[in-house]
Amino acid sequence: MHDGPLGRVGETVSWWILPTTADIGLRAFSMAAQDAILEATMGLQSIQLSENGAAALATLPRSTGEWVVQAPGGDLERGMVRWLEEVLYRGSAEGQWLVEAAIRIDGGGRIEAQASWVDSDLVEREVEVKAVTLHELALREVAAGEMVPGIEPDIPAFEGPGWMAQVIFDI
Repeated sequence: MHDGPLGRVGETVSWWILPTTADIGLRAFSMAAQDAILEATMGLQSIQLSENGAAALATLPRSTGEWVVQAPGGDLERGMVRWLEEVLYRGSAEGQWLVEAAIRIDGGGRIEAQASWVDSDLVEREVEVKAVTLHELALREVAAGEMVPGIEPDIPAFEGPGWMAQVIFDI
């Protein structure tokens, strides 16, 4: 319990921290930045799918087109967040559930993807990702011979060269 000075004069307000398990994260490795972003994207989509939803994706009709976001100030970490937010937005508000993408990053931090999607209403989901957080966010190049420690029990260590993406989602 925390007693604090907030509230009306002469009163004490009490509050408690509410434990929650409302987050899930992932770490992805690849040889290039755009591929690490793609791995994080496919992880995001997989986290949300039910087993039946994942199995049914291959049977659904697909549409294709270009999706584009701009990395603020050329910051690729923030660009990855914007991209993942775009994927979430399109899946929930525009009815476009991303199933495949080829991502390209231009010199100015513009993230472009040739995207393939299905109708979101036809996709059975088990988990709703509400937001992409900045907590423990990482998109960075791993130098040759550099070791990124694993996280027990499931995430292996990674030795560069390559790229690592890490993101936490609010569920």
